[in-house]
Order: sequence, then C-alpha cells, then structure tokens
Amino acid sequence: MKYDIAAFDFDGTLADTMPWFNTILNTVAEKYNFRKIDASEREALRSRDAMEILKYLNIPLWKLPAIMTHVRTLMQEIDPSVQLFDGIPQALARLKASGLRLAVVSSNSVENVKRVLGEETAALFDDYECGSDLFGKAAKIDRLLKQHGTPPERFLLVGDEMRDIDAARKAGVRVGSVAWGYNHVDALRGRGPDELFLAVQDLPNALA
Repeated sequence: MKYDIAAFDFDGTLADTMPWFNTILNTVAEKYNFRKIDASEREALRSRDAMEILKYLNIPLWKLPAIMTHVRTLMQEIDPSVQLFDGIPQALARLKASGLRLAVVSSNSVENVKRVLGEETAALFDDYECGSDLFGKAAKIDRLLKQHGTPPERFLLVGDEMRDIDAARKAGVRVGSVAWGYNHVDALRGRGPDELFLAVQDLPNALA
C-alpha cells in the first residue's frame, strides 16, 4: 500500500454540497455585502482558485471567518438536503478494510461533517481535523503527521479544489484530486496532483 493515511476534504469530495451552496450564495452575499453572481458566473469560477474567487466576489480576507461561521450554521439547519456522493460509503469501507487510516480534514464543523456522514460511515474515520479558516488545512495536516509519526510521503490528502493541492504542497504531503467536486478537472490537472480520481470507485481501486 502506497499510503498509511488518507485524509479527505468534506465539501465537494465526500458530500455533494455545491447545489445547496449555490442556493444560499446570493443570500449570504446580500447579508455580507459581497458580489452576487448568476449561474454562468458560478460555472466560470469553477476554473479559478480560491484567492481568485474571493477577489472576483469582492470578499476581503477579514470577512471570511464570519461568512464561514454563518454558512456552517445554515448547513446545520438544512443538512437533510446535503447528501454524500453515490458510492462514497462503500468506497470508504473498502479503504478502511484494506488497513488504511482515514481522516477528515475540513474547514466545515465536525458536527456538520458527522451529521452528513451518518453514524456508520462516520465511524470509519480515525481522525477529524475540522473547523477553523478556509486556508488552514496545512496546519491540520501537520498535526496529523506529528500525532501519528507518519512520513509525509505516506500521507495522501484527497480533495476537490486547487486549494487542497496547495495545502498538501505546503505541508509536504502527497495529494489526490477528485473530478466530481467544485473545481473543474482540467483546472485540477493544471496544478499537477499526484493522484487523479475520475470516479468514486477509483478511490478503492487505486488505494486499497
């Protein structure tokens, strides 16, 4: 097995949160006074990285903590509309059975993550590094590496955004990108991930 730990992003990687997020985005924009966008703009932004998106929406970094806290609260209220991608529970179960240690590394709250995962799937994960800011994943990865004494080359971060690739590079670990999440697969390819998963079943096929 190539890796000892596989750490998964939550939004857009394990859970299909983008349709729900699109329904609330302009309401949040009105509350926090940033740019509202239409469907064509949302699609175009999927080829941009996080900092470019913030600039396009005219969101200063100092506003991010309040915006993210508000979004996490909204997800608590309507989480039944947010589901895992098809096949994710089965893929995770195969990875766990193969002996891989599983973790969630997410800016979302641990309460939201476990609620959407459900009790059975949540129990497959050994570690949860959740909450904090949008760009805090490298620090979360560092904590997991130190906690388990894992060599960086034996740690894989799996995510759906270019910022996941950037976080893994910053932490010195390997990174895999999924094609079913937020950023377009061509944009992800351009960042040069170590692994690329085009379908959910590719996860256990490549890693288990």
